This record gives sequence, C-alpha cells and structure tokens, in this order.
Amino acid sequence: MSEKKQYSMVVFSNHTKGLEREYLEWYAGQHIHDLLRIPGYVGCKFYELSDKQLSEGEQKYKYMIIWDIETDDIDSVTKEIKRRMDDGSTVFIPAFDSAYFDVTMSPITKYVTSKEIEGKSVEEVLEISELNKFVF
Repeated sequence: MSEKKQYSMVVFSNHTKGLEREYLEWYAGQHIHDLLRIPGYVGCKFYELSDKQLSEGEQKYKYMIIWDIETDDIDSVTKEIKRRMDDGSTVFIPAFDSAYFDVTMSPITKYVTSKEIEGKSVEEVLEISELNKFVF
C-alpha cells in the first residue's frame, strides 16, 4: 500500500435566493454528514465571506468549505463522491445553488507559522517551508 497523501478540496458556493437558512443548515448538517462518511474525507471547515476584502469588487461566492482528504488513491475518492451525487446517497436540496466552483489541491509546503519565521531570512523560510521535500 502506498503512502497516503493530503489534499484539500475547496468549494465555493451560494444559497438559492430566499433560502439562506435552509442552505446553511443543510450544508453544516446533512452535507458534512454525508461527505465525511466517504473514505478519504477526514475533516472540513465552513466559511462565510468576510465584510473586509483585500481585493475590490464584487465577490461571486458568499460561502466556502475546505474539505481535508487523506488517501493513497485520489481517483477512487473522486469517483466515489461523483457516484454518491449521481445515486442520491449524497443529498442535495433546492437551497443549494448548483452554480458552484470546486478545486482539489495538494500541498507543496508544510504549514508555516509567523512564529517559525520570526527573525529568519528568505532562504531560511524557504528551508522551513520544506518546498524541496514536496516538489523537487
């Protein structure tokens, strides 16, 4: 068996107009319940768009969830979520606007904190990030 790799699936979405409460309760309850039962899905955190943004202009999505995935076979995890969406075992409701956007990413550095890099040079920060361990 090969080593499990970490992935993050980030999903940006909105509620259907007039159905925000239903959307939030479904997402934070039913949808998390359904997806965290899929082998490989290990955790998640649900976010709402902040009032303060670095970039000006209108934001397309009000909500984001980050799903943490650990697997040695990301293709099988992807196939399983698609299967469950198709057969209805992953429940969707009219309050979920189907014009969502998702992307699955894999880390190329370790998690780096401000404490770790305090007083360090750029070269030292590069070493702390362990980029070479992940990419090269």
